[in-house]
Amino acid sequence: MGENRAGELLGQLLKRYKLEAGLRRGRVLALWPEVAGEMLARLTEPLKLERGELLVRAESAALAHQLTYQREEFVRRYAARLGEGTVTNVRFVTGRPKATEAASAPPSAPEPVALPLEQARKLEAWTRAVPEELQAAVERAGRAVLAAQLERKGDACAICGRSGEPTPCRYCAALLEDPLVRRAARRIERDPEAEPLEGDLLAAARWLAAERLRGQIEELAPQVTREPRLVALFQDRLERFARVPIAGATPAERLERLSPAARSLAKPR
Repeated sequence: MGENRAGELLGQLLKRYKLEAGLRRGRVLALWPEVAGEMLARLTEPLKLERGELLVRAESAALAHQLTYQREEFVRRYAARLGEGTVTNVRFVTGRPKATEAASAPPSAPEPVALPLEQARKLEAWTRAVPEELQAAVERAGRAVLAAQLERKGDACAICGRSGEPTPCRYCAALLEDPLVRRAARRIERDPEAEPLEGDLLAAARWLAAERLRGQIEELAPQVTREPRLVALFQDRLERFARVPIAGATPAERLERLSPAARSLAKPR
């Protein structure tokens, strides 16, 4: 009887453990959109949780690479919601999320959209970043995304170019909080031609550096007329601001973002 009772208890414990483990995995997968954010959730898909490691599929190798820099933040967000130790690591693999495959697949093969050289090069980079079997799908989807951005160029995030998004969009807002991006922005403030990062991380660092320089310029502008010794500092910040290579904006266009008072001081005398 004792052995039978022990066997029953063991069976109950195993069932309970499996049930709780299944519920824990389900909660982790269900919480991914909240942890990752709406934009990233559209581009990724949580696959499974094994021994604390969450496997997530990203739609491109470039995105998977960028998200690896945010792994610790995702783990912290899970810990805040489910407790320490539930998710100890997040690993990213590439492949188009199943949830978007059917919705994004065109009913028929449309005529390819002609793209400007800069967008064509971006599309080529996206295509090369994924396995060969995914390249055709990524090329179609990427061409459609870039074409939509061209149509709605005035309504897009100035950092990543996502159409229909403010600046910064939710995805880029998360990048701007990354310590790696913030350190890179400080370096770009000193040397606008520096490229300490790649891809969207570099674009975010450049935008942040330009915003910091713009803030310094606006703060100095009302003081320059009263303190001639500040002219050299003002001109230095102005020159750096104009040199930061923000995508889709010439130096003259960047200077147009300054206040009238700052622009008037930037004009040759």
